[in-house]
Amino acid sequence: MKLIEKNLVNLKKGDKGIVARVEQSAISQRLIEMGLVPGTHFEIRSISPFGDPIAIRLNDFAISLRLTDAKNIFVTEQ
Repeated sequence: MKLIEKNLVNLKKGDKGIVARVEQSAISQRLIEMGLVPGTHFEIRSISPFGDPIAIRLNDFAISLRLTDAKNIFVTEQ
């Protein structure tokens, strides 16, 4: 079965998945340092009404991501 990569911004509240890759951006190194590395399991905790920011839970802590940063994160759904 081939896993399909999706952009993090295409998921909904409560969706779970695994980080597939983080594209190069101004803060990609910082995202990796916070634990957004390929293979990491996460859950979408909340999405603000206009989609910015997105709160995700991974490794027992929460991260809020701006929409522009979340667009650089590709995941596979679990």
